[in-house]
Amino acid sequence: MHNPRFSRLDDQTPRGVRLNWPRAASFAILGLVLVWLIVSRSFVAYLAATAPEAALLLRPGDPTALIGLADQEFNANDKDKREKPEKSSAGARSLSRLQEQVETALAADPLNARAYRLLGQLAEAEGDASRTAKLMQTAARLSLNETIAVEWMMRKSFANEDYPATAFYADALLRTRPQLMDYASPILGRMAENKDAKREIEKLLAADPPWRSQFFAALGKAITDARTPLELFLSLKDTAAPPTPADVHAYLAFLFQHKLYDFAYYVWLQFLPPEQLGSAGFLFNGGFESKPSGALFDWTMPQGKGVIVDIAPRPEASDKRALFLEFGQGRVDFPGVYQTTVLPPGAYRLKGSFKGEIIGPRGMQWSISCVGGAAIGASQMFLGSYPVWRDFEFDFVVPETGCRAQSARLALAARSASEQLVSGSIWFDELSISRQPAEPTK
Repeated sequence: MHNPRFSRLDDQTPRGVRLNWPRAASFAILGLVLVWLIVSRSFVAYLAATAPEAALLLRPGDPTALIGLADQEFNANDKDKREKPEKSSAGARSLSRLQEQVETALAADPLNARAYRLLGQLAEAEGDASRTAKLMQTAARLSLNETIAVEWMMRKSFANEDYPATAFYADALLRTRPQLMDYASPILGRMAENKDAKREIEKLLAADPPWRSQFFAALGKAITDARTPLELFLSLKDTAAPPTPADVHAYLAFLFQHKLYDFAYYVWLQFLPPEQLGSAGFLFNGGFESKPSGALFDWTMPQGKGVIVDIAPRPEASDKRALFLEFGQGRVDFPGVYQTTVLPPGAYRLKGSFKGEIIGPRGMQWSISCVGGAAIGASQMFLGSYPVWRDFEFDFVVPETGCRAQSARLALAARSASEQLVSGSIWFDELSISRQPAEPTK
């Protein structure tokens, strides 16, 4: 039965905008197809990178999945000790099959850097050096994220004595994969010791790449001459990116590890600010006027438990600074304040001044010890009340052998846990070490 209500609505609908149900249905179906294509292709693209076999089930012939599958097969870890493909006729057939698979994918995706890199690996497995080089170079040119290709080009460039290219590929490798420093540092270290290649390393380091400090930390294992890092440091000293204190400190630690104490001291002097060179006597910064750098030949002042260690203005002369220690109530864990020295064999005297009050079973004490050896001199024990500045001194002798480096240390002279119960505060200043005339031979 005709409904006049719907007739009126139909009559009022403007011409040209009436709903065309067949067309609307077509657009809806098309939209669903487009949504499916977008979702499915995105999903396949995800699977191609993570699970290529599953991606191929959804879209057979997907080039990314084909390449990923071939890459997994060729570069899989040989955990079960299977024979590598290139060592048997079956392996040769496997290489051929993988090559066809990758080339099929490459035809569909001709700019795929991973495909060129994998073809390069396959060519190398077959012993085709010329084809390997071309394919690896193409892979690296298309993407510097192709780590295997970039690392291969770095090694090949170095073997060909193409040092600018070696530096370029080493930089690319370490910018994209800084964790692969162990692969690059041996080559960069050899370049640093090669007079024809060293300039390329210097230019590269002067640009201050993000991996530079990591390289300096690893350099000790990659060189044959302990002077090599110093030469690199000196080439950077007057650039916009000189070596950092951390770089120099790591190098000093390397030299100390190899007991090159005199050379370490020489290196340290090279990077002292000009205004501090005047303080570089037998004992550095004995007046505590500059903030300790933490270097081996400067004061090291670790904080302990129950003690405050600081360099502060002197109470009676704020324009002067001194070492200040304040102990709380209870047991103290004090690592000490110390500095490394490199004194030639002979007789010496350490002088200084102090004031303060220390209450406890044992007090503070300065000593000089051979690095890795026994003490060769010690001061009085600072215990009790000393309200005004007083001088102190003690003599010591650096032996002819076994004591090429020494440690000047302030420590709590406690011999047991009960003797670590200390309170009070104490100041030290004007420390110096001077050479003493040798005693006449009897």
